[in-house]
Amino acid sequence: MNSPGYPAPAPPPAPERRKPRWVLVAVVAAWALVLAAVAVWSVRHDPPTVPEQRDIADALPVLREAAGAVVLAADGPDRVIEIGAPAFDRECGLTPVRGGVEATQEVTVRVRADQAPAVLDSIARGLPKAYAPAIRHNAGNTRHALRADAGDFVGVDATVSDDSTSFALRVSTGCRPFASGLDLDPAPRPAGEPPAAFSAALRAIGAQAAPTVVEVACPNGRTAATVTAADLKAPADLGRSLRDVVAGALVVQAEPHAWAYRAGEVSVVVGDGGGSARLSATTSCR
Repeated sequence: MNSPGYPAPAPPPAPERRKPRWVLVAVVAAWALVLAAVAVWSVRHDPPTVPEQRDIADALPVLREAAGAVVLAADGPDRVIEIGAPAFDRECGLTPVRGGVEATQEVTVRVRADQAPAVLDSIARGLPKAYAPAIRHNAGNTRHALRADAGDFVGVDATVSDDSTSFALRVSTGCRPFASGLDLDPAPRPAGEPPAAFSAALRAIGAQAAPTVVEVACPNGRTAATVTAADLKAPADLGRSLRDVVAGALVVQAEPHAWAYRAGEVSVVVGDGGGSARLSATTSCR
């Protein structure tokens, strides 16, 4: 019986009915399956968002294609080019605790004095538009840098100063995961029949050699190649030895221990130092 003037007390609330534990477990398991399915689909269909998602074997075809595009853009009648062999750096790190490998290939360009900035501009114009090549200059407009994106995180870069007489166009994959079965120390390939300009320079310096070759496939379907011979017997006077073979050629560099010239469409570089000489001849994409 309630006291006069006081309301009747409210009945206690009914206990909350909780969902059985197995229902929560089922919901969590179903959500995990959804996330796993989305991840699998993404891996198979989405493009990679970081280079770590493509190992070095996946990146090499893009590197080779970009090297061919760089050679085509770099060559010209007023300069000398040389194609370097692909190189692998196994000291790069994907993370502080995970190592990787970076592949690079360089194309060296030799020019006459004061021509480097203009040549770099022409190379940028010659690269595929899809690479979005861009040139940046320092505040004094005395140093110039080329950057281009060949796709799949493969980049092209070069830096020159106003007084540069040679510079390297570097094609790089960036640091990538290792790939099993890939030879990271490929042996040099013996050259077949070298260009006539190579043989002429070799005779001129009085040397014999078993040359090696580096080739790249050009975008226009041709193949460019650099034939090289190193550790040759150096002549007593390099300039005097080359006097006849450079007659009528475009000489880009003429120094006591280094000569670079074009014999028609072939770029030739001869250098001596330390008692030995090195000779290369490059046929271009043109």
